[in-house]
Amino acid sequence: MIISEVMRVLINVPKLSNPGGVSVLYNVLKIQDRYNNVELFQIHSSLPSVLGYLQKYLEFSRRIKSFDVVHLNPSLNKKSFLRDGIYAYIAKMLGKKVIVYWHGWENTFEEKIKSTRLLTSIFNHTFRKSETSIVLGQVFSDKLKDLGYSNKVIIETNAAESKYLTSPLSSRSLKGKDCVTLLFISRLQKEKGIYEAIETLKILNADELKYKLIIAGSGTEEQKVNQLAREDNNIEFMGYIKSNEKHLALLNSDILFFPTYYPEGLPLTILEGLMYGLPVVSRPVGGIPDIVVNKENGFITESKDPIVYAEILQRMVKDDEVYTQISENNINKSFHFTPKLVCERLMSYYKSVI
Repeated sequence: MIISEVMRVLINVPKLSNPGGVSVLYNVLKIQDRYNNVELFQIHSSLPSVLGYLQKYLEFSRRIKSFDVVHLNPSLNKKSFLRDGIYAYIAKMLGKKVIVYWHGWENTFEEKIKSTRLLTSIFNHTFRKSETSIVLGQVFSDKLKDLGYSNKVIIETNAAESKYLTSPLSSRSLKGKDCVTLLFISRLQKEKGIYEAIETLKILNADELKYKLIIAGSGTEEQKVNQLAREDNNIEFMGYIKSNEKHLALLNSDILFFPTYYPEGLPLTILEGLMYGLPVVSRPVGGIPDIVVNKENGFITESKDPIVYAEILQRMVKDDEVYTQISENNINKSFHFTPKLVCERLMSYYKSVI
């Protein structure tokens, strides 16, 4: 549905064909198609790095003149902080309202900002001047305040793709199953917990009940993970998946297993798991504990030990009443982060700064 508004919004995004959480989010939201007063500005250039940045900053300076609100999508790391900080500075210099939607957060870089006068000054003259900040968990709201941010902070969720669910899902059950399928879907790098997931599978398959692990994603560990999958018949490696292929992987799995210790914001894979009624087993990283409540939506643990994960998974699998109730809870909860509702909330935030 196209809705006309007086207010105009420009959203900075990476190249949407790239892998990564922000690209996936805006491919799911399609907010520029829902509202004719919202446009996207792609921040990646085909030119070499320095020239590419200069080209984009000049293009951005010309483009935003006809817009009221600029929406930035940084993470708190060195590259994004410096790159997107310049966009924030330009927008404020040209008198635009700025909303900053934080998608990731490196604690070590946060400490550098606090301890380095230059970085503190950059933060104060850029992101700190934004009218509103959107974060993916209470922990990030607290961290922004620690950095001296005193304007409005909104705790939001990302959105999960719902278009492939053509009919309402029923809560799941494991009764009668002789094999439980775990799903790990993420960028493949060590800190996402991929090797902990594989080690957990080995422990589980010493039990009388059989377990299978589906791994989906691409990244630095892809070649090694693919080789491990070839050596273990209980692992299915799918590579990078999207659209209907991802829908089927979620539909045909029993538990979302994501033992990450990466500096996450709120991983889309968590929301996707909930939307498909999958109990989630993960760690309290970033905004995950704001969404996954122990015994209500799955289980989270501080541990990185595969033995601990195996015990958690075995307890849940052997109590089908608990498993089914968690599945039902997750389906009900997922209504909050459908693309339509997330877009509606974003539009209300834009209006609130005008």
